Amino acid sequence: MKKLGVGIILFFFIASCSTDFDVTTSWKDITVIYGLLDASDTAQYMKVGKAYLDPTTSALTIAKNPDSLYYKELNVVLQNNSSGSTIQLEKVDGNFEGQVKDTGIFANEPNTLYKTTEPIDQSASYTLVVTQPDNGKQVTATTQIVNDFQVITPSSTIKINFLPGLTYKVNWNPAQDGIIYDLTIRFHYTEVNVNDPTQIDKKYVDWLVFSNYKIQGTTGSYTIQNDNFYIYLNFAIPDDPNVHRITDSCDFMFSVGGVELDNYNQVSIAQQGLTSGQVLPTYTNVDNGLGLLSSRFHKTIANIEIDPRTVDSIACNSHTSHLNFLTQDGQLCQ
Repeated sequence: MKKLGVGIILFFFIASCSTDFDVTTSWKDITVIYGLLDASDTAQYMKVGKAYLDPTTSALTIAKNPDSLYYKELNVVLQNNSSGSTIQLEKVDGNFEGQVKDTGIFANEPNTLYKTTEPIDQSASYTLVVTQPDNGKQVTATTQIVNDFQVITPSSTIKINFLPGLTYKVNWNPAQDGIIYDLTIRFHYTEVNVNDPTQIDKKYVDWLVFSNYKIQGTTGSYTIQNDNFYIYLNFAIPDDPNVHRITDSCDFMFSVGGVELDNYNQVSIAQQGLTSGQVLPTYTNVDNGLGLLSSRFHKTIANIEIDPRTVDSIACNSHTSHLNFLTQDGQLCQ
């Protein structure tokens, strides 16, 4: 089960929301939605809250009150726009679901989310329908589901070769309705205590190779500069003279996001470049509210063996030789 990925940033919306809403009106009801539907995951979580600015009370004070952030009663439904079927979402506390809310200016208990474990149809679009039972107000948002896709290289049957001075090309077929791609390489290794070889720890580090990458053409392709792999290991793994390290394997973890997520990122990047006090409207695809509903898909090519020459390079490269990795023969590099 994966993290929600996008939190509810009410304070940001108070400062820069669309001009369709006057947030300085006392206790004006503005519904804010965040959610990323993921057909590759076992559970879906939607964040639904409210934003307003009370002219008589500090926004920082309001943020500490859970009643100011969440509705007491909501009906939250996912509608499959192809079949017409609906999924009723259950109200849960994300802090007990592995979706722990970050500490900050907002109250983090409870962490109200709406959840379903029903499978998501990759061929459909979905509409999230949020209804307030007391007044019938509805807020909706729609997204097309990002589909599964094929990774061409790497392959789980071919060893990874990250020899210094060379490159490694990643290739994949595009995901239907996918726009932006991330790739993280998880490097697995084992630490053995030099004073007590029975003390063995399995560890890994995650190298973000690219983020928000858009395909040019009809196929996905990205060229990794192998030297950057060694530079990253030098940065991510601390020196420890009390251990010897053994190279294990790599996982290539892909993530692809839908068009709404791309639009959201583009607007955020554009606003970061402002040099005046001007505030642009925040991107939202929520009708009668604010926020983001989009889709993503995760795919991992796991447990890829590492070529013995690369094992030796990790042990002996000038960036990583001080990390005490062993060569393919089980020796420290001389």
